[in-house]
Amino acid sequence: MATYSRLIRRLMITSLSIVISRALISPLLTLFLSNKLGLNPQDVGLLLGIAVFSATLLSLYGGYIIDRLDKRQLLILTMLSSGVGLMLLTFAQNLYLVTLVLIISETASALFLICSKAILSENLPVGQRVKAFSLNYTLTNIGYAVGPMIGVVIAGVQPSAPFIVAGLIAAGSVFLLLGVSREVSPLSQASQPQSFLKTLIILKNDRTMILFTLGCLLSTLVHGRFTLYLSQYLLVTHTQEQTLDTMAALLACNAITVILLQYQIGRFLKREHLRFWIAGGTALFIVGLIGFSMADSLVGWCVAMFIFTLGEMIIYPADFLFVDTLAPEELRGSYYGAQNLSALGGALSPVMCGFLLMHTPAPSMFYALSALAALGGYLCFVSGRRVAIIQK
Repeated sequence: MATYSRLIRRLMITSLSIVISRALISPLLTLFLSNKLGLNPQDVGLLLGIAVFSATLLSLYGGYIIDRLDKRQLLILTMLSSGVGLMLLTFAQNLYLVTLVLIISETASALFLICSKAILSENLPVGQRVKAFSLNYTLTNIGYAVGPMIGVVIAGVQPSAPFIVAGLIAAGSVFLLLGVSREVSPLSQASQPQSFLKTLIILKNDRTMILFTLGCLLSTLVHGRFTLYLSQYLLVTHTQEQTLDTMAALLACNAITVILLQYQIGRFLKREHLRFWIAGGTALFIVGLIGFSMADSLVGWCVAMFIFTLGEMIIYPADFLFVDTLAPEELRGSYYGAQNLSALGGALSPVMCGFLLMHTPAPSMFYALSALAALGGYLCFVSGRRVAIIQK
């Protein structure tokens, strides 16, 4: 990390602190909302789905705003919004107010991610971008590995305390970005983007970006919220105690694999071979999913998760590198915002998998996900040809 500028180093540390603030409440949010509002699990899922869906759509316009305004100031605004939103959850009693707070918090989280990607692209040489993103993603997984454990410990003292602590961490992270404004000197000076309508027209006419976003949406159905459909499957096929033990092992396997190998794999990704990397990552997803369907022991589950995680470690930086290659300098935020629409796949995944588990044999869920992964990988591979042409 010492090879990066002060801005990039602080951005990575800020990303880690923001992820920890989100991860603190991740295992507690469903129970907290259920107890606070008296909602059943299905209604809580609907509430969270509405928040994620709204935030994903708003992030499209947010990407356009990121292109027009100072990115450091926008990062600070998203961090303050996220921090205030997390703290307000402990005081909000009304369903509509809670929904509004969740939408603001989720939107701030999405915009922070988009803005971070745009800053990395804008302030790093081409050869360093994917390595920096891989390192940033490794730090993100460290946050998701330690955050939930800290949150559970704090909740044991006071159930609402994790939300206050998470909010303070998010808001306090603002100080990490103070004092670096004068250092922000993009490597390439981009012109101001045109109106939002014209930006949408540019995105609509970019067939390559549309194909890639559709492919990412299908791929995100598989890897976006994989912990949810795995727990759904295990609850159908195993006892509750076995489900908890298996999920704990799988989450540990996923986190350890990413922390140890993500940066090393990211170093080998090259723009000229991008579509082949995406195809390889998709193949690993499919092998991992088939492994899940056949697993009959904890070791089998962990081996399948290791293979699945290898695919995840390829796809995440490859997606970043694809958009970084395709996007015009003045529209990076808008392109990352458009690609973020693929997050809708993560919201749809539990719904689709729940339906399959209710109406088909349980293992067929993994075969359906494998088919979607293959289709998504094919669309990304086809759009990758355009990236190869751009490179030439």
